Amino acid sequence: MSTKNRTRRTTTRNIRFPNQMIEQINIALEQKGSGNFSAWVIEACRRRLCSEKRVSSEANKEKSDITELLRKQSDQIEAI
Repeated sequence: MSTKNRTRRTTTRNIRFPNQMIEQINIALEQKGSGNFSAWVIEACRRRLCSEKRVSSEANKEKSDITELLRKQSDQIEAI
């Protein structure tokens, strides 16, 4: 029987972790009382994605604010 993941909503990926990081994750899981490595990694990835999205959103707002400021300055110069 094949051991390939056939679930449509998930994909199996192989990933290398430094040994020291694996040890730290295992310690964190033991302290939490939960031994679900996959769930721990998925949660860490979700947090990173949310953080990246927030930073990207803030950067886009900042660019928009700068563009609006430059547009106003240009309008003021044309009015002179």
